[in-house]
Amino acid sequence: MSTPQPNKYNTNPLSGTGSPGNENNTSGKLPSYYYDPQNSGSNDNSMNPQYDQNRSRIDDDRRSTSTSSKSQPTTGANMNADEMLGKIVQFGKDSCTIKAYFQCGEEELFALECERPMLGYDGRCPKCGRQHVPLDKTRGFYAAVNSVYNSLGQQKLEKERLQGRKRTEKLLSITENLPPLDCPIIGENKGIEGDSNSCYMDATIFCMFAYCNVFDSLLHMPTNKNSIKKLQDLLRENIVHVLRHKKVGFVERDALFHLRAQLSEATGDPSFKEVEKDPSEFLRALEEHFQYAPLKTIPPDQPPNATASNVTTNIMWEMFDANPHNLLSTTIAGIFRNSLSEIPVKLATIPPFLILVAPRHTRSQRSYRYIIPDRQITLDNDIVQLVCLKCRKTNHGQDQLHDFYSCDECYSKESPSLTTPTTDAKVACYCRTCLMKLHEGLSHDVSNHNTRKIQINKHKLNLFAVLCIEIAHYVAFVKCKKQDQQGEWLFFDSMSDRILNEKNIPLVDRVPAFDRWVEEAEQNKYFFQDLDKLRSQARPSSQKFDENAMRQLRLFRDGAFFFYENSSVNYQ
Repeated sequence: MSTPQPNKYNTNPLSGTGSPGNENNTSGKLPSYYYDPQNSGSNDNSMNPQYDQNRSRIDDDRRSTSTSSKSQPTTGANMNADEMLGKIVQFGKDSCTIKAYFQCGEEELFALECERPMLGYDGRCPKCGRQHVPLDKTRGFYAAVNSVYNSLGQQKLEKERLQGRKRTEKLLSITENLPPLDCPIIGENKGIEGDSNSCYMDATIFCMFAYCNVFDSLLHMPTNKNSIKKLQDLLRENIVHVLRHKKVGFVERDALFHLRAQLSEATGDPSFKEVEKDPSEFLRALEEHFQYAPLKTIPPDQPPNATASNVTTNIMWEMFDANPHNLLSTTIAGIFRNSLSEIPVKLATIPPFLILVAPRHTRSQRSYRYIIPDRQITLDNDIVQLVCLKCRKTNHGQDQLHDFYSCDECYSKESPSLTTPTTDAKVACYCRTCLMKLHEGLSHDVSNHNTRKIQINKHKLNLFAVLCIEIAHYVAFVKCKKQDQQGEWLFFDSMSDRILNEKNIPLVDRVPAFDRWVEEAEQNKYFFQDLDKLRSQARPSSQKFDENAMRQLRLFRDGAFFFYENSSVNYQ
C-alpha cells in the first residue's frame, strides 16, 4: 500500500457535515481518548495554521474502503477505541501509531502519526479542517476506521502466512555453479513449488534458467547495492542451482517467498511480495536493477551517436501489429518483423536472446486468436543493422558493401582504453574496406588476428521456451537440450494440484508431440479451425478437454512470452 499522498482535488472528500459537538479541542487538555506515551500536551495550541483543504486529507480511495461509519470493518472485528489506541498500523512500508479515535459529524476517524515526515499533511481533520487532537504537523493524519481495520487485517494475514516459513538460512542452498540440466527431471513435486500468486515468477524463472544458460550472467553480475546482492544470491543459490541439481530438481515455495520479499525491498515495490503480477514486470525489474538489456534497436541507416541516445535497449521486445484481426492465426516471426518495420527500427546488434511478447489488449487477452511459435527465427539484413567503427557506414547504406567483420585485435588496438560491456550500444565490427586498411602493413602479424565475417543471413535464434497465460495462471513449455540429441519439450505448472487447499504441487511433464503440433499448425490449414471447435466448447480447464487438447490450446491460444536463444553468442 502506498504512503499517504495529499489530496490533489480542491473538494472535501468526506461525506456529511461537521457538528458543533466535534469542534476543535482548544482547552489545552488532552481528550481521554488521546494516546500519548509521553503524556504531554504542551503542543496542543501550537498547531493552528490556516486550513488548506488540498493538504489535509489522506486519500481513502487508496485505502480501498469507505469512510462511512455504518460500514462494518472488513476484518469482522468489533471496534473498541480503547484497545486500538497505541496500536501500530502498517501502511505500505510506513508504520503509523493510532493516537486517537473520534467522530466528526457522521464519520468515524482515527488520528494517526507516521514514523517519518509526510509531505502534504498538517495534522488537521480532513472533514472540518480543525484540530481535534494534537498531532505532529509533519507526521499526523486521519484515516477512516475501515481503512485502519483493513490494514490491521492485512497485517494479521501476513503474520499467519509467515508462520511456518523457513528462514533464509534454513533453505536448501547450493553454492556450486551448476550448468543447466541436460536431462529432464520429470514428475510431480519437480520444478518450482508455487506460492501465493507466484505462478508468473515461477514460470518465468523456469523458462530462463532450468534448461538454458543464456541468462546466467544475471547470476554473477557485480553489484554494489546490498539489497540487489541479496536478491542475486537468493536467485542463484536457493533457486537456480537447486533447480538444476540432478538429485533435487525441486525448489520449495519458501525460496520464492523470500525472493519476492527481497525483490520488494530491492525495488521499493511492496506488491512484488504478494500481488499477482505479470512476467514483464519481473523482467523489467531485472533489467532496471541489474542494468541488463542486451536487446538493442536503432533507427534505420543511423550509426549510434556519441552518447548512444538513438539506441534503445531492452531485455524483451513487446510487439504490436497495426492489423491484428485479419487472420485466424499468425507466426511470432511475422509479428516480430512487422513490429520492427512499423516503428521503424533495426536490431543494433546480434542479440544473445530474444524474449518476444505477443501483442495483448490486456494482461491475459492477446490480439491474435492463435499464434504459431516459430521454432527458429533467422536474422538477416532486413532486421539487423551493423555499423563500421571506422567509417560509421551501415550495412543498410545503398553505397556500402554488406560484408562486415569482427576483429578483436584491431578493436583492442584502436580502442585500448575502451571495454565493451554486453549491453554497449556499439557493435565492434568493420566494413571490408576499413578492415583491409587496418591490416595493411601488418604482414605476418595479421595471421594472429581473430578475424571473422559476420554472417547475418546464417544467424538463427532457436525457440527454447513459451510462457503461457490463461486468465491469471501461468504455465510454460520448455525445451531440454539433450547432449548429441534433438532435444525434448516439457510442460511446467507450479500449481498443477493442491493438497488440502494449502500446498501446491508443481509438475514437470513430457510433451512428445510439441514439434508435431507446430508442424501441423504450419502446414494444415484446418488445424486452427479444429481448435476453434474445441475453444467454443469450454475453457481448457474443463473436463471436456483431454490433456493433448488442453495443452495445444495452452500453446497456440495462450502463448504470451516466446524465448529464443542464440547459442553462437556467449554473453556470460
